[in-house]
Amino acid sequence: MVLLEKDNPKILLVDDKAENIAILIDMLRSLNLELFIALDAKEVFKSVEENNFDLILLDIVMPGIDGYEICKKLKNSHKHKDIPLIFISALNGTEDKIKGFAYGGDDYITKPLLQKELVARVKLHLQKGMLVKSLKRLLRKSYHELYNPLAIINTSLEMQNIKNGSNKYTDAITVASRTLQIVYDDLYYSLSSRHEHTSMFSINLSEFVKKRIDYFYYLIKSKNITIDFSGMQNSIIQMRESDLQRIVDNTISNAIKYAKIGSIVVIKVVDNGEEIIFISQNSGSEIKNPQNIFKEKYREDFEQIGMGIGLEIVSSICSLYSIKPEVVSNNGDTTFKYFIPKVIKQLK
Repeated sequence: MVLLEKDNPKILLVDDKAENIAILIDMLRSLNLELFIALDAKEVFKSVEENNFDLILLDIVMPGIDGYEICKKLKNSHKHKDIPLIFISALNGTEDKIKGFAYGGDDYITKPLLQKELVARVKLHLQKGMLVKSLKRLLRKSYHELYNPLAIINTSLEMQNIKNGSNKYTDAITVASRTLQIVYDDLYYSLSSRHEHTSMFSINLSEFVKKRIDYFYYLIKSKNITIDFSGMQNSIIQMRESDLQRIVDNTISNAIKYAKIGSIVVIKVVDNGEEIIFISQNSGSEIKNPQNIFKEKYREDFEQIGMGIGLEIVSSICSLYSIKPEVVSNNGDTTFKYFIPKVIKQLK
């Protein structure tokens, strides 16, 4: 249900009690918002699929799925995770508030509500949301500005190599442009909505990985590295190609980038019966606490291990497809393994 003005910030009010909804509507009336109402979890998920909300005000104690679980599902969704969410609840204990933030809430207001506090916090989160959207628009515009020059560089290098052959200078330019392309693809993927990505297909993982290894030829050459690749004839998985490419490209590029000059990087695709396993092994920089890399809330430490946004994207994709990642790093030898289900029944 939608109430009040249109073409203004959209807020979803979630509470199973009509009297609580009425209080919220009255308190927020001066802000000229486009207000939507959801009385249970089913209506919440339906509403977020049909609308682009700027903020959600969410009660915790509700029949069926409670507010904590609703928040968790929204924050685990690539499409909806950036919607600011404020818990509004009569639960005012410290543990209740900690739990709310642990489940992904952006703020927590206790009942009985004070109008000035509610309005101030709503304004704050709307302003922050507008800033984030503006930054994303700027980045998307920047991508379009960067794409053409990057494409021209790559095409010109290919023509140069075909006509005149390569040399150490063109090889260095190629390595740099391929590295920029990976960063560009990661950032574009991170900002695009899930529905903008390609459809899910049956993909032969071994063939896919082999092609991506070829893409990194100049990076491999620049470090005098040997790739020891072994695959399988039948290694079919069900994934979106764009998602798979982010996993494979980031894993291979990092394996090469952090390997010792002149060393061997081992890339494998194997079958353990229920899963297809994608493996990379290299000798070089050691990762501290590798067991924590793919754990929730470890994202803030990605930059410290030099892998940045790429590994964060890989982590989110693994969660989406129920892929089990595993990292072992001892004495400079590092192994990444991804246990990929052969059949994905349903994306998370």
